[in-house]
Formats: sequence, structure tokens, C-alpha cells
Amino acid sequence: MAVLQALIALVTRSLGRITSAIFGWAVVALFGQTNPAEQTMLSALVGAAAAWPILLLGIAVPKLAVFVLGFVPLPDWVPTWTVRVIWIALAALIPLAVGITMAARRPRGGALTHRDPPAAREPALTRLLRGFPTTLGIAAAFLVVFVTVPALRVASLVRRRVDVQVPLLTDREHYHAVARQIARVLTDRGFAVHAAEPGWWMTMPSRILLTLGGPAFRAHVPERLAYFRGKRLEVALYPNGLLLRGSEQDTAWAHGVVVEALTAAPALQTFDPRAQDLERQIRRVWSVYEEQPAAHERSAALAGRLQEIATELGRAPLTYDEWQIVYRQVLQLSRALDGDPQLLEATSNGRGNGHRTTEEAVMNRPMSAESHAREASARELSNRALLGEITGKASLLVQKEIELAKAEIRADVQTQLGTVKAFGVAAVAALIGVNLLLVAGVLALGLKIAAWLAALIVGGVLLVTAAIAGYVGWRRMVTNPLALTRQTLKEDVRWMKERLA
Repeated sequence: MAVLQALIALVTRSLGRITSAIFGWAVVALFGQTNPAEQTMLSALVGAAAAWPILLLGIAVPKLAVFVLGFVPLPDWVPTWTVRVIWIALAALIPLAVGITMAARRPRGGALTHRDPPAAREPALTRLLRGFPTTLGIAAAFLVVFVTVPALRVASLVRRRVDVQVPLLTDREHYHAVARQIARVLTDRGFAVHAAEPGWWMTMPSRILLTLGGPAFRAHVPERLAYFRGKRLEVALYPNGLLLRGSEQDTAWAHGVVVEALTAAPALQTFDPRAQDLERQIRRVWSVYEEQPAAHERSAALAGRLQEIATELGRAPLTYDEWQIVYRQVLQLSRALDGDPQLLEATSNGRGNGHRTTEEAVMNRPMSAESHAREASARELSNRALLGEITGKASLLVQKEIELAKAEIRADVQTQLGTVKAFGVAAVAALIGVNLLLVAGVLALGLKIAAWLAALIVGGVLLVTAAIAGYVGWRRMVTNPLALTRQTLKEDVRWMKERLA
């Protein structure tokens, strides 16, 4: 019995980590970049979409579905048809909520930015109706994951292997480049892996999302997933994470070398929006450093930017798991700016090609032809020419920021008008709903006939409509004026500091 409990606990923890990662990734794919409060609410919405099959089950067997969700048996005196009506309403409400939320998250000022989801290019009505196939796709994909992950985990235990899930968010544009880098790093560290055909357990959820998810998931899910096999290790790269399968020692070492090598890669290792923002800042400093590594070694400006990031990390309200990932990336960037190689890059405990000393690793650090060309051209410019180039770009940035501020002010005013209209609809619908509920109460107490149920159902539907309209109005309310302008101004200031390094 104890062995069975331990097995169930192990599978449950693994499944919980995987589903949490998928929730965070699905929120970004569907709704774009969010703040922490929005991410919690939108993750709950994605979770409700994943549980949609249970709602459909409730239509067929209402009382069984209540027991599955709440582990509470429904009394026999409760009519089955009333419970079925509730399940029908919920099953219709979840896709509508997904569609309404997708439609409400439109680009500001009529222009798309990197923070907007790809589906924002579609008309609002199309996005609203897309909530039904999107919900079906999320539910089917999660169902496959829910069935296959425990089975694969048990199979690994039988083979005396472990499965390690590494958080790693990629998009379709950079997915295969990241996959090639992972294979190259593992091969260099002694884990010779080669491309192989992925199993159905890996490709099925992606195919479902590509078919039913629309442009939101097509922008994040590649047509072909990367899967590598070797004598000691299996590697599967999902759009939302990396799976390493092998012995406990091999997976631990592979985990370390992969996350170390991918710090400057176009992939995110956290899911919290605040942690992801810090990761992007670190990656921008890495990109400036890699343009001219020799010239930027011990750069005071880049070191100052690193200190600013570290200070921001110290104040960020992150969980320890997210915090320690960003902290490690800060330390890695600090080593690079000091001219030191990464620890596992320089010392690989006799694995693969890791017999070089630290001095040899520094001397043999590769530099691309493009980096050589940029460094040579920068050295040919005089100080006056460099300052002139930076001043010209700064003037252009100021002009663009002014244009952005004007467009965002216009968009905020229009959004506030939409908020007033939505709250008006919500107030009217709520008033009608309350009146009908009062009528239903009078009918129930006075006449004691079945007619009150109809009034109760209609009133409940109107109240749900009022709640949805009120939520849409609240979502469209401008709570942070000129947010994009202020954010881009901060990024411009950071860019100027980094370029002056």
C-alpha cells in the first residue's frame, strides 16, 4: 500500500508541474503577455476550458459529474433535469467566456505590438466564435496529456529511469534553433543524441492545438516537434518545456548544462510575467555583450545595467523557483562580463569534449564573422561619429515615443467610452435579472407551482450576462494610463545605457 501511495504521489507531482507549465504557456499563446493578476485569472479560465469534458459528461450523467468534481453525492430529492440544465449552461458559458476574453484583448491604437496575441489580427466576432473550437482543442490536448503522462512516468519507473521536466518557453520562429542548440550542447558534453521520430504521445496534443486552436497556437506550435535519442538520454522539446529521460545522474547533469547554455538563447525559463521581463532584460544585455565580447569585458555601463537588474530582482515578488532561475542567469551574465567562462562549459568532469582548462576555454571562445565585422567597423569610427550616431538614434526614439503617446491616449479615451457602455448594459441586465428573481420568489412562495423555475432560470441567465458584460467593461477600463509608452521609455533608457558601454 505504501508503494502504491508513493507511486501515485510521484505521478501527481509530475502531472501538476506539467499542467502548470501548459497553463502558463497557453495563456501567453491565447491572450499575449499579461500581468500577474491577469495571468491568475486567465489561467483559471484555461483550466475551466481543460475541464470542459467533465461539463459535457454532466449533461449525460448530471449527478455523476457532480460527484467527480466535488466528491459530494447529490441528494436523491434533487431533480436530475435541473442539474442537467445547470451543466448545459456551464458547458455553453465556458467557450463563450474564452471567446469574449480573446475578443476583448485587442491591440491598442489599432496597431499590433509584440505583446499582443497573434489572433488579434482577426475581427472581434471571429475571435468570439473561435472560443468554441479553441476550448475543444484545449480540452482534447489536456485529456491526452492527463492520460499519457502518468503512463509514461510508470513506464520510466519500470525501466529505472527518471523524467525531468525543464521549464522552457519557445515560439515557432526560434523553436528549431533552440532544439539544435540543445542537441549540440548535449553532444559536446558526452550525451551523443541524434534526431528521431517523436511518438504519438508527443505529437498528438500539438496536432490537436494546430487543428482547433487557430492562429494563436499556430504562432507557437511548430509543425514538427524535435525529439532526440541517445544511448543514455532521450530528449523531447515541447513549445512549453523540455523533457529529459534517463538515469538520475545523467538527467541531473544534462539539466544543468542545458539551462546554463540556454541563458542567452531565445527561450524563457520562467512563467511568471515579472520573471520573464527580467529574463528579457538579461538577454538584451547578453546581445550587446556578444556583439563585441572583447570590448565589453568589464564594461562599467553593462555592469551598471546588471546591478539594476539585480536590484529589481531583489524587489520582485517571485516564488523561490522562479527567483532562483533569474538569479542564476544574473550570475552567469556577471561571469561573462568579468571575462570568465561558464562553470559547466569550462569544467565538464571528463564528459565529452570538456577536458579544456579555464584559460583554454576563454582563449578558444568562438566569435562569429558578423561579430568580427561589427567590432572592426565600430573601432574605425571616431568618438564624434559614435556620439553622432547614438544622438541620431536617440532623437528618432523620442519622436517615436511622442507618436506612440498620442496614439495611446486616443486608444485610452475610446476604451473608456467602451467601458461606460459595457457598464450600462451590465446595469440594465442586472436590474432586469433581479426583478425576475423577485418575481420567481413571489411565484414560488405564493402559488407553489413549477412556473417559478422558468423565471428563476431566465433571471439567472440575465445575471450571468450582466457578470460577463461587467467583466468586459472592467477589463477594458484604463487602469494604467500610457503603460506601453512608459514601458518603452524605460526600455529606451536601458538601450541607451547599454549602447554607451
